[in-house]
Amino acid sequence: MGYFSRSFELAKRSWNVLRKDEELILLPLFGVLAPIGIGGILFGLIYLIDFDPNVGWEGFQISGPSIALIVLGAVLGSIAIYFFKGALVHGAYERLTGGDPTVRSSLAGARSRLGKIVSWAILTLIVGTIIDAIEHAIRSRAGVLGDIIGSILGLAWRVLTFLVMPVVIIEGLGGFKAVKRSKDLLKSTWGENLMAQAGLIIVGFLAALPGALLGTLLGFIFLPLGVVVGIILALAAATFIGAMSGIYQTALYQYTTTGQVPDDFAGSGMEDAFAHRRRRSRRGMY
Repeated sequence: MGYFSRSFELAKRSWNVLRKDEELILLPLFGVLAPIGIGGILFGLIYLIDFDPNVGWEGFQISGPSIALIVLGAVLGSIAIYFFKGALVHGAYERLTGGDPTVRSSLAGARSRLGKIVSWAILTLIVGTIIDAIEHAIRSRAGVLGDIIGSILGLAWRVLTFLVMPVVIIEGLGGFKAVKRSKDLLKSTWGENLMAQAGLIIVGFLAALPGALLGTLLGFIFLPLGVVVGIILALAAATFIGAMSGIYQTALYQYTTTGQVPDDFAGSGMEDAFAHRRRRSRRGMY
């Protein structure tokens, strides 16, 4: 089974796991909607603080309190994203280990790790900001090179931290300890992990493509309708991608920690990918 065909199979198996507890789809949906709601509320507050009708938008300037609100919004949005992702991971792990999760039990699992989730959300926000700053600094001097370096740094960070949420939720580690644990779990399987992530991104792109095309076509007929439909379908695609990614991460965590492929992923090619990597590692020792 090829890398990308394996990724499609893993996405299908993740979807089958979700179908056993369809209400859990609400968790990645909340993870998409919550940051949008937080951003909307804070934008309203900034508008009330800084907008001067006599000057209008052309003279709009952000004050110190509004900057503090922007920082607060970024932190709260990051926490919301990872809280609901953590809830999904908890529900997926409960299902993969023979339990019968509900939205309530999944949220309770995430609440029990809230402190660790907060530490991880702040850490990843800081790292993301640093990567963006490096990219901007290099771009200002070397143009497209900054985009390339920023993309490489961002990809390396995503690969390094791919199993952080299962580590946070299941093992109760947070911050740098969770990153180190994720690295240790994936250090012998980074190649397959990278290809699986790339495949899941392609699956997500294909899932989002029909909605983007439909929204564009409707926009030519009646722009507001196209915008509304496009936004709704984009949210649906983001929810689908988040659900598949969270379940796959949880299954991969279970496999890397126990050596046993979860029953729902048996025959998906997960075991073949990592078995091949281990054989290549052993050959490299001689």
